[in-house]
Amino acid sequence: CLVHFCVDQDRVSMTTHLEGHKTRFLPFNKDIENPINPDGPRTHYLWEEVLSPNSLMDIMENFVHPSVDISKEFNEKTKKVEDKKSDVLIFPRYHQLDVVRNLKSSLTVDGVGKNYLIQHSTGSGKSYSIGWLSHLLTHLYRSKTDTNRIFDTVVVVTDRRVLDDQLGRTITSLEKTPGVVIRVESGKELRESLEKGKTIVVTTIQKFPVISEEIQKLKGKTFG
Repeated sequence: CLVHFCVDQDRVSMTTHLEGHKTRFLPFNKDIENPINPDGPRTHYLWEEVLSPNSLMDIMENFVHPSVDISKEFNEKTKKVEDKKSDVLIFPRYHQLDVVRNLKSSLTVDGVGKNYLIQHSTGSGKSYSIGWLSHLLTHLYRSKTDTNRIFDTVVVVTDRRVLDDQLGRTITSLEKTPGVVIRVESGKELRESLEKGKTIVVTTIQKFPVISEEIQKLKGKTFG
């Protein structure tokens, strides 16, 4: 099973792992409360939109993936707080699917050069949204007959080193081909990665002056 849904007339929640009373369900609503549907249940989007054949194929190909969850637990024997690793299957929540698909639709029409602002609350899976979007942008074309990608390189910029590590791990875990994601530490590495057209480059805001300077020199290339 990829996912288990709990559904009534008004709400949807989901989990990828059933374990009795310990099961942790996450909201799968369109908003905090689902919008009123004049034609029936508020949860109609689940079977009409998310579970349609094309949508399911897209989710299985580009979103669902196995991951390792790390939590902190106190070990009574060693009297220390230790990392506990467990395998977990990641299935996108509705708002994550929605933001990635909306951006895909907009970019195929708008092309490069536009700015977008995404509001994503704490604990709602920002890293995965950024990760899925980054990988999507690497194989995004204006049309089925176009052979040139919209973006030559995707640059992920974070404002803190802790976030850089977390985000780098998440984006790397999503890669299907080893070496697609490059995490750069120095300005020299960043410059070389941009010049060589590396697919996804993860770096920190401190390197932004280098990014803007180098991008201006690379004529004929596009960046996400």
